[in-house]
Amino acid sequence: MKKIRLFRLLSLLLVATLFVQNADAALTYLPYSSYYQGRSYFDYADTGVKGRVEFAVYDMGGPYGNEWADATGFDTPGDGRYIYAYQIFNDVGSAAIEHFNMWADDYHELAISGMGEQDPQEGNFPIFGIDFVEPTDSGTNNDGTQAWWEFEGGLLVAGADSWFLIFSSSNSWTAGEYSMKPVSDDIPIPGSGSPEPCTLALLGLGSTILFARRKSSVVKTAYAIKSHRVH
Repeated sequence: MKKIRLFRLLSLLLVATLFVQNADAALTYLPYSSYYQGRSYFDYADTGVKGRVEFAVYDMGGPYGNEWADATGFDTPGDGRYIYAYQIFNDVGSAAIEHFNMWADDYHELAISGMGEQDPQEGNFPIFGIDFVEPTDSGTNNDGTQAWWEFEGGLLVAGADSWFLIFSSSNSWTAGEYSMKPVSDDIPIPGSGSPEPCTLALLGLGSTILFARRKSSVVKTAYAIKSHRVH
């Protein structure tokens, strides 16, 4: 009887441990979006960068109004109808991330009317007890086809989570691409040239690209489209 009870106790502890691990892996701080929300995992064996990006698109012209501002209390950057929000989770044991870059498959203009970043510890529902990492810079390239955030010096270290990275656009979403560059890599300069993606999968499966003779990896995520929502 004691052996059976001990087995049951160990089984419950194992289930509880797995539950905590899975809950942590699926943790998200972004406000709920009734329009579009998800996550994308990245694992770049060649650079040692591993983690995920949580993302959400908020339709300020939709039936539920401005879910981004109403939930967070933050101002909306620019005057675009759609708010795009991202948060980077750098896994424990991963290399430090210095640069986060994104673009559309066909390199169309993203119609970004304003960019910014927000500390999750502020707003209507602040998240305390976690030191989120603020980017040191952000912007777009000259023709507006790419958006990027920089964590100069590799501030986004292993086990760290970024601030909310946001912009507004007049365009609804489509599948796009992004890259994470570790501190050991060269950092692309906006407008210095277009990446050459070789896409292998959508939303969570890796691929590789070439940035100014340096190799990195890309995956799929939500992005902006010029006309209408793509299903």
